[in-house]
Amino acid sequence: MKVADINAEILEAIWTFEERGRCTVEVIKKGVDHGYVVTDEILSELEKGGLIGIHGEEVNLTEEGKDKARPIIRRHRLAERLLTDVLGMSVEDTEESACEYEHILAPGLTEAICTLLGHPAECPHGSPIPEGECCKRAEHSVMTVVKSMDAFNVGDELKISYIRTNDHMITHKLISFGISPGKTVKIRQKFPAYVIQISQAQIALEQEIAADIYGLKI
Repeated sequence: MKVADINAEILEAIWTFEERGRCTVEVIKKGVDHGYVVTDEILSELEKGGLIGIHGEEVNLTEEGKDKARPIIRRHRLAERLLTDVLGMSVEDTEESACEYEHILAPGLTEAICTLLGHPAECPHGSPIPEGECCKRAEHSVMTVVKSMDAFNVGDELKISYIRTNDHMITHKLISFGISPGKTVKIRQKFPAYVIQISQAQIALEQEIAADIYGLKI
């Protein structure tokens, strides 16, 4: 593996561990496993390059390091969404392929994939996808295949890709109804409230909640 790719993997790992709360030298040495060993020398070079800071046992990305890691994380997590939402792979099987995609996706292609997927906010594991320029512009130049439920018609069936809300109570409520990523629902009614069918049950949803459910038409 090239030095640049090794450094990218390390920056990606530090970003991920920092999201979870804390990153240490020991965690990085154990948590990066792609056929090479993370040594003190490699970490020292990243520190000298201004990409990470090492304070005792704690490791942090500098602002420059975050700028380098952000597009890597974005490509990886968008690749996971593409593999699960469009290609139908299980979440458990996406990691290796997503790692390959993150090294080969060009910026323009990354933006096209993001637009195609409807600018998802989270990867299939629930981790946030860093926002891109296309998200800020809300681009729709590529026909979006993953759309919010309010973009579908009565009678359409869709496979749920993700639920885009920060309200955990709404998320838990939907899951308790069986409405979760991977499930298939059919839209029975859109006004005055949404009525969807999942298995043999029919469930009424408020318009605002329906707009937070994204899926792929089947």
